[in-house]
Amino acid sequence: MLINLTDLNYKDKIIIDDVVSYTKEYLKNSDIISLDNVKVSGEITKDYENNNLIKLDVSGSMMIIDAITSEGVPYDFTIEIEENLENSLKTLDLIEFLWHYIVLEIPIRYTISDTEVLKDKYSDIYKEEEIHEVNNPFKDFFKE
Repeated sequence: MLINLTDLNYKDKIIIDDVVSYTKEYLKNSDIISLDNVKVSGEITKDYENNNLIKLDVSGSMMIIDAITSEGVPYDFTIEIEENLENSLKTLDLIEFLWHYIVLEIPIRYTISDTEVLKDKYSDIYKEEEIHEVNNPFKDFFKE
């Protein structure tokens, strides 16, 4: 989806309210299995220095690989973007622009498996709350 930025020469803002899907071509070198129906809403305006400013709220669900079971699992994400665009840009490819932000949202490891069941099988699995207590050499440092 191409957005014509030259419209800002005679408009106050460009409103963006769209749903974007990504093809397999985008996904082939990432850990994302599928990425459809990404909701994008926001606007492009000029700031007080006449720079192009884009503000977007992006939300969606990507299908990624579960770190434990290696099956596809849904992962919901939301992104708030506020960025200055180059004034020399005449058009903005929204799909390409958003892709750079979406890739940063991919978790390194993610699972929906029950940690209590996994604890019985693997001794080194902890809940996020337990990470601060287990194997922490500084846990007694601040105790009085």
